[in-house]
Amino acid sequence: MEKWFRTTLFATGIMNAFGALTFVPSIPFARKALHFPDTHPVYLWILAAWIFAFGACYLWMAFRQRSEWLFIVIGAIGKISFFLAFAFYWLAGQLPLSCPLSVSSDLIFGIIFSYWAFKHRNDV
Repeated sequence: MEKWFRTTLFATGIMNAFGALTFVPSIPFARKALHFPDTHPVYLWILAAWIFAFGACYLWMAFRQRSEWLFIVIGAIGKISFFLAFAFYWLAGQLPLSCPLSVSSDLIFGIIFSYWAFKHRNDV
């Protein structure tokens, strides 16, 4: 595994672990500070759990120095679509600009993941 990609996995794993806290229902100040819309706690727990699980998997791959191509592709899709959802609702006037800006790191990591997956598409 290239060192730059291992560093990327560590960084996004840590980001996901802390990002998951944003959606824990009992921590509303994080969502309020970012102007995220509030919803039923069950949806927040699902988001928090999946964001945390993905982060744990990114960290696991970084520690093991082994990447799973399909998981990286799914991660890229998830990260880019997460950003696009916030961007779409901002463009529609339903969210403030702070929302897509606060998840712009997901777009960056999604692009990096996409680049890596494209580069390694024949290694599968």
